[in-house]
Amino acid sequence: MGTRNGAVPADGRQRMNRSGLILAVVTLLAGTAFAQAPVPVAERVITQKDTATRITLFSNRAVVVTIRENEEQEFLRRITLPDDQYLIYLAAFQSNAVELDEKPIKSKIETSTAAVVLILHVGPDAPRILRFSPMATVSLPLSRIMSALDDLQNQVLEASPSFEEIRAWTPKRGDRVQLMNGSFARVLEIWPDGMLVLEHEGTFIREMVAPGSRDRVIRHVLDSEP
Repeated sequence: MGTRNGAVPADGRQRMNRSGLILAVVTLLAGTAFAQAPVPVAERVITQKDTATRITLFSNRAVVVTIRENEEQEFLRRITLPDDQYLIYLAAFQSNAVELDEKPIKSKIETSTAAVVLILHVGPDAPRILRFSPMATVSLPLSRIMSALDDLQNQVLEASPSFEEIRAWTPKRGDRVQLMNGSFARVLEIWPDGMLVLEHEGTFIREMVAPGSRDRVIRHVLDSEP
């Protein structure tokens, strides 16, 4: 419904202000992706009896998952999101953090052996810490935040252990690598489409590795030719 003299209604101004705030924070945090000291964007720890699973999204696009059992670290893996994917998650966390009301946890369920601790470093009340049971009923914005963290955690857990190393590697002829089965090989050829021809040490068997399969075949790059 229009207003006289082209004025913007109050609710319209609120939406515009909120959108401007989201854009400003997303721009600020995205710019810190290149800073030397990355800062957390969102963190979550889920404790089930003696097992604690932590996921953290950092401003440098890194996603880190750690799993501790009986206070000892049993698992650590990290991936780096592409720029466009990072910005999508960043905007989702920011927009839903803005929509969180004072009581986003709708049911008070107490569980002695399970708990969720969520820390949001974006939004108007950042850092905001929420503690609740995994069985609790939560508001829609909080549910979206939890779902986004679930998605990120699954990406990390499903990634190859060598994903980050292989992703940053520019293969050259003569590079020596360790394969997933423990054997060793050298890069014999690199085709224009990115296909690698590896020659196994000892057997001289040649193996072709497609660009999308490198992290499933190669565990480590041992020697890279200058």
